Amino acid sequence: MDARYYVTLEKFVKAGDRAVVYTSGGNFRAVIEFIGQYFYSEDDLGWTKKKDKFLFPYRIKFRLIHEAAEPLKISFSTEDIGNKAECSRPNFIDDIVFIADKGKTWNQYFQVSIINITKDNFDTLSKAIMSRKAIK
Repeated sequence: MDARYYVTLEKFVKAGDRAVVYTSGGNFRAVIEFIGQYFYSEDDLGWTKKKDKFLFPYRIKFRLIHEAAEPLKISFSTEDIGNKAECSRPNFIDDIVFIADKGKTWNQYFQVSIINITKDNFDTLSKAIMSRKAIK
């Protein structure tokens, strides 16, 4: 991560914490557990940001608990039709609370890199991810 997440890593992320991994496109892909404390490294990982090399020097190791071969996909479920909500595309987004916006702008919540969610939401997501066939 870059410097914007230093305080979050320093104060709120610790060994033993578990997380669900979200990748772009509405995909929840894996369940992980953080190992050890964050650290700073200038070793090049080959990562980019907007097609330019980018260091992301604040790092934390993790143990992969489960990576789904097919991700748990979510998308918007609710549309505003004539000032009334229409649940036109029900999907897994309707089973999690921390994404309150179920409309087309739902993914704005994921513009940040670390989001603290309730245990109930974590359990719901991790159970769904872990029920999917694992990548070998």
